[in-house]
Amino acid sequence: MRVMLRSLFALLIGLAFQPAQAADHPLLFSFEAASSQLGLTRMREAQYADRAAFTVKVKDELLADIFRTVGVDPAKVRTEMTPGGYLLRTNSSLQSRAVVDWRQADRVAAALGYVFRQSSVLVSDLADAKGGTGLAVVRFPRGTLTAAMAHGFFEHAAKVHKGLGGGYTAFGDEMIFLNVRDDAGKPYSELDDKAFAGGLREAAKTFKDGRARLVRVGQAKARFVGNSWRQKPNGEDYVALLGGAADPAVVRLKPIQDRHTAMIMDAAERWGWK
Repeated sequence: MRVMLRSLFALLIGLAFQPAQAADHPLLFSFEAASSQLGLTRMREAQYADRAAFTVKVKDELLADIFRTVGVDPAKVRTEMTPGGYLLRTNSSLQSRAVVDWRQADRVAAALGYVFRQSSVLVSDLADAKGGTGLAVVRFPRGTLTAAMAHGFFEHAAKVHKGLGGGYTAFGDEMIFLNVRDDAGKPYSELDDKAFAGGLREAAKTFKDGRARLVRVGQAKARFVGNSWRQKPNGEDYVALLGGAADPAVVRLKPIQDRHTAMIMDAAERWGWK
């Protein structure tokens, strides 16, 4: 199935929207480099530019070691920083594409979630047209989709229906919305795929702060890999996916997690996140 996503074609080097059977077909990992699990009470007020600067530093200094630890050659991983939304907040997010199967994808997501203390990491195959997860793409005029514009549309969509305020990923001039389901197959948005797309169509038509168009409706494959840090403060769900606390990967990831903690505490001192 050919997909007309101009900026996403460029970003994914023409791979992610090729047929899912392709031997070099990548999966997409969506996550943040910052964490709300370290008691930094003012992080929610952090400036987007500050979080973006921190995200770039983490990407450059830690990401390769994480992928290498779970057996993925970092030279074959492509990562971009983009605006991303979750539960009506927009932050700088990282989008990594790696050619792995879904079993290995769980390990990759667990490693990222463990080191960065993420509540969840989204793993998706945007090329799987029969993946069972509703997908909708909203496009803006070339060069206009800033982080502020994306957040404005995100908030507007949530006013059309609260279920549209779950999350998005921005690539170039496009925002991608996935109607992700829970383990029981129920959409977190509480909307079926038709209503999900219809709500975004209405949001695009009524968004007054910028011209927006719903340009694609279809399916993808997507799921969250997560850990409840309140209930499992040592990342036990991630650790289990990685093979247990004694697994060599977990042993090697713990010092990387410690490095990330030191980096984020330094950033908190610099930008007043405490």
